[in-house]
Amino acid sequence: MASGVSFLCVKTQYFPQLIAVAATASLALSAASPALAQSEEGGASSELIGEAVVGSSQNPASSGSSLDATLSSLSLLGSSEIPIGGPFLSSNPEYPLATTPIDGPARIVRVERTPGERLERWTIASPSMQREVSVQIYRGANETAPAPLLYLLDGIDAPYNSGWLGPGKVQEVFEDENVTLVMPTQAAGSWYSDWEQEDPALGLNKWETFIIDELDPLLKDDAELNFNGERGIGGLSMGASGAVHIANTNPELFDAVFGISGCYSPTDAMGRQIVNIVTGSRGGDVENMWGPFGSEEWQRHDVVDNPDGLLGMDAYLSAANGEITEADRAFYGDDVVNMTAGTVLERGVLSCTQDLDAALQEAGKTDHVVNYKGPGVHAWSNFREELQPAWDTIGDSLFDGV
Repeated sequence: MASGVSFLCVKTQYFPQLIAVAATASLALSAASPALAQSEEGGASSELIGEAVVGSSQNPASSGSSLDATLSSLSLLGSSEIPIGGPFLSSNPEYPLATTPIDGPARIVRVERTPGERLERWTIASPSMQREVSVQIYRGANETAPAPLLYLLDGIDAPYNSGWLGPGKVQEVFEDENVTLVMPTQAAGSWYSDWEQEDPALGLNKWETFIIDELDPLLKDDAELNFNGERGIGGLSMGASGAVHIANTNPELFDAVFGISGCYSPTDAMGRQIVNIVTGSRGGDVENMWGPFGSEEWQRHDVVDNPDGLLGMDAYLSAANGEITEADRAFYGDDVVNMTAGTVLERGVLSCTQDLDAALQEAGKTDHVVNYKGPGVHAWSNFREELQPAWDTIGDSLFDGV
C-alpha cells in the first residue's frame, strides 16, 4: 500500500467502484493509488485490488494508521458510518424468524439426540424471543461426572448448525474434556444482545435475557447434564464481543471468559464501524438494536469503558494483525471481497483487543492472557487455532469447585 495518500485523495468518481468491492474495502484501499480503483473498462479490477490488499496487509502498523485516518475522515465526508451494499449485503431469506405467543416460563420443548453420540439439539420455548430457539449441546466426555457449562457464541451468521461444530472443530479440542458445550444458534447480526425494537430484517432479538434468564436455569437444573456449578463463556468475532459483554455484566454467574478476534467498545470509531458493518451487512438497523448512537445501551455494551466485571475471572483474548499469509491467499483465490474483509476486520479487532487489554491492566487486572498472534485474517483458519489455548487458559477455573 502506497504511503502518504489518504482516503480523501481518492477521486470522487472512484467511490462507487470502491464501495462495490465492499464496504470495508474503502478501509483497505484508503492509502492505495486511485489507479487501483479502475480497470480498462472503468470497473474495479479484482487482480489489482487483490494485489493492493495483499500488499497493504504486510505492514500492519501502516494499515492501522490508514484505518484510523479513514475513520477520522468519515465526518469530513458527511457520514458517520461506512455505507453497506453490494457484495457485503447478505440477507438470509429465513429471517426474520417467525414468532408465536409463548406465555409462562421458558421450557424445554424437545431434545434430539442420537444414542451413543454427544451432540444434541435442544429446542427451548422462549417467552423473551417469542419463538422456539434451537440450541446445540455437546456433552462432556464423562456423562456420569459433574461438568461445567461453557457457552460458545458464533460469528456474524450464527447459523442453525453452529460454526463451532464445523470449521471450528470443537470436537477435536474437547474430545476428552468433561465440559458441556452450549451453542445458541440462529443469531445472525444480533451481537447476542437485547434489542430495543423488533427489526424488519433480523426480527425479535432478546439474546441476553434468553441466555441468562431462560436457558441457563434450564441447563443448571437438568439432572442429566450433571452441572458442577461453574460456567464459562466465549466466542469469536461478533460472538467474542457478545460473550465478553455478557460475562462483564454477569460476573456473579461466570468464572471465565474468552474472546477471539472481537471488538469490545462499540462507542469508539473502530468499534462503531464494525458494529455497523456486521449488523448492516445482514440487513439490520443498529438503531433498532441499541437506539441512537451514544445512547445508554451503546454505553452499556462498552466493556473497554468499564471492564470491572471481568476482574475476578480468568480471561483469554486473541487477535491476529490482518497480514495475509500464503495459505490465506491460496484459500481466497480470486475472492477479493472476502479477502479484503478478512484483512481489514482482523486489523480492526487487533486495535479493539489492544484497547481492552490496556483497560484491564489499568483496572489492575494482570492475570489475563492475550495472544497477539501476528499474521492471520478474520477467518476460521485463525479462529480455530485459538480455541485450544483459550481452553488451556480458562479450563482449570471451571473445575475449582469439584
